[in-house]
Amino acid sequence: MIRINLLPEAKRTVSTGGSTQVWGIVYLLASFGWGVVLFFFYLNTKNTLDEQRAANSSLEQEIAQAKAKSTNIGEVEAKLAKSRQLEDVVKKLQTARQGPTRVMLELSHILSEGGRPTVSAERLDAVRRENPLAGFNAGWDVRRLWLTSFTEADRKCAIRGFGKTNEDVAEFLRRLSLSELFQKVTLQSTSSAQAGTANVNVVSFELSCQVRY
Repeated sequence: MIRINLLPEAKRTVSTGGSTQVWGIVYLLASFGWGVVLFFFYLNTKNTLDEQRAANSSLEQEIAQAKAKSTNIGEVEAKLAKSRQLEDVVKKLQTARQGPTRVMLELSHILSEGGRPTVSAERLDAVRRENPLAGFNAGWDVRRLWLTSFTEADRKCAIRGFGKTNEDVAEFLRRLSLSELFQKVTLQSTSSAQAGTANVNVVSFELSCQVRY
C-alpha cells in the first residue's frame, strides 16, 4: 500500500508563498522610492536647464544689442567724419577767399606812413635781443620804396619794385620777414635803374616769399 504524506508539502507551499509576497512588497517599495528620487532629480535637472536656457537667451539679447550699438557707432563715426571733411572744405574755401585780401592789407600796412608789420610784441622783443638789426625802423619814409608787381600761386609769391637805396630795400625785407603773414623771404636780385622823367637813380629789386593764411 502506497502512502503519500501531504502535510509537509503544504507547509512548504504556504511558507514559499509568504516569502514571495514579502519580496514583492520590497521590490514595489524600492521601485516607488527610486521613482520618487528620479522624479525629484528630473525636476531639479529641468529647473537647472530652464535657468541655463534663460541665461543663454539673456546673453543672446545682450549680444544682439551690442551688435546693434556697434552698427550705430559706425554710422555715427561715418557721419562725423563726413561732417569734418565738409568743415575742412569750408575752411579752405574761406581761407582761399579771405587770404589774398589779408595779404594785400598787410602789404598796405607795411608800406603806409606810420605802419608796421603784424608781429607780436613778444616775438619782436625776442628777435631784437638776438639781432638788434633785425627789427624794423618805425621812422622809415615809406615813400622811398614802391612796388611794381605782386604775383602769388599756391601761396608762393614774387614781388618786384624799386627803392631809392639798398637800405630801403633791406628795410622792406626786414618788415616782410617780421610779418606773421610772410615767411621764407629771400632777396633774389637787385640792380641799378633809373625811374621817372628825371631819370633818378634807384635800385630795382625782386624777392620771393611764401604767405601764411
